[in-house]
Amino acid sequence: MQNSINNNMEYYCAYLRKSRKDIDAESHGQGETLARHEKRLRDYADSTGIKISKFYKEIVSGETISSRPVMQQLLTDVENGMWSGVLVVEVERLARGNTLDQGIVSNAFQYSNTKIITPLKTYDPNNDYDEEYFEFGLFMSRREYKKINQRLHEGILSSVNEGKHVGTSAPYGYDKYKLPKQKGFSLKINEYEANMIKLIYSLYCSGNGLEFICNELNRLGYKPRRSNEFTKSTISHILTNPVYIGTIKYTDKATTKKIVNGNVIRVKNENKNVISVDGLHEPIIDLDTWNKVQNIRKGNLIGRTKVDYTLKNPMASILKCGLCGSSLSRITYSDRNDVRICCRKCTDNVGSNIEYVENKLLQSLQLLLDDYKIKLINNDNSDIEMLLKINDDSILNYMTELDKLKLQLNKTYDLLEQEIYTKDIFIERSNLLKQQIKTINSNITKLKSEKNQILNIKNNKELLVPKIEKVIGCYNETNNAKTKNQLLKSVLEKVEYTKITPMNKYDFKLKLYPKIQA
Repeated sequence: MQNSINNNMEYYCAYLRKSRKDIDAESHGQGETLARHEKRLRDYADSTGIKISKFYKEIVSGETISSRPVMQQLLTDVENGMWSGVLVVEVERLARGNTLDQGIVSNAFQYSNTKIITPLKTYDPNNDYDEEYFEFGLFMSRREYKKINQRLHEGILSSVNEGKHVGTSAPYGYDKYKLPKQKGFSLKINEYEANMIKLIYSLYCSGNGLEFICNELNRLGYKPRRSNEFTKSTISHILTNPVYIGTIKYTDKATTKKIVNGNVIRVKNENKNVISVDGLHEPIIDLDTWNKVQNIRKGNLIGRTKVDYTLKNPMASILKCGLCGSSLSRITYSDRNDVRICCRKCTDNVGSNIEYVENKLLQSLQLLLDDYKIKLINNDNSDIEMLLKINDDSILNYMTELDKLKLQLNKTYDLLEQEIYTKDIFIERSNLLKQQIKTINSNITKLKSEKNQILNIKNNKELLVPKIEKVIGCYNETNNAKTKNQLLKSVLEKVEYTKITPMNKYDFKLKLYPKIQA
């Protein structure tokens, strides 16, 4: 029996996340999971009179809350009282981690009095029976998760020992294929890429370094699969990957969980089990060449200082170059004790001291907050009305142009029937008109989408005011760059930085792009 909910003056959102079971089902042609779940929740919301103001879509699949950034954002918003209820296809989508994670989820919903709504049942966090039912559902979900993990692990080890390929993608030089009449996958040689692998080994055996090999491959037009050019780390990995001599290497339990500063992290496991077996695939490199390369590498290896990879830049991935759009980098100059924000790609945009940029960003946030508050108090929507008028005028102009093109297209058919147009002229003319019609229809669709975003701006301001206040209030209470970064990301899509004049250290501009609630 469907739940009927009175959502008068209430705000609802939905949370979507794939499970491993969904990923496996997609590989067997059952369709994209998030799209199916979104449709199911929209249909349910329509039938119960609920308006879903925002969809939180988790793209990554993580075991814990700490590895699911969208879930973290949802919990923050729930704790801030933004939502009256959260729609999910099943409660297990919210927390499948350990008891600690389940407690965090349960407390967030209980203390904020936020309902959990599924197509089968609505859970009221302040109802003892619902709370017990909810916690039992999470407990059973955790048990199922552990069993799935155990079966997957046993299946992977079995496949590795049989010489099968267990990676999600094939290494460069090979294509992945399904083994006929049995479970699992193996690799077959990709001739074009295999020639590049042989060239790398040949160049290295001839005494050439990694940088020379990179430059040579890029000059010849070779490209890796996921970027535009080769790097030294890519070449180094190819030279040490035993898959090229027909070996399957798998590191079992390469990492283990450890608590550091109250957070569960993964660290390298000293007792890891490395499995190395003959693979079912054909080698690209002969054993003599492989051994020669490994001996050369042993002679070239030098000691390295351990690098601290923790986040140092609180504005990472938010601050963009106002000239080229690239993310700005944090650069340390040890000779003058200076830490600056710079664009590595655009030399015309002058860098600035990171503290100056950070301080001005907080000042700009305060100005944005003040502006939002004034407009909410005065119910000033003139900016929205102006944007809507521009949008409507643009759509009207495109519609008028579309009608003219359709008339011209109809006329080409008349001219063909009257034998004024030859068949070739008709095809050429009609194809041109059809392409123009397609382009205009695409522009109209884009404008309608933008109109929906404009209509959400007023509600966006109401939702952002308490969130911006939280960011400004909490930002200087912590020295943790990652925490500051998460605070900024909760209210900003990006910030454009522009500085043309190098003389004045404060003469730079920041343009803020607040998050628009879907």
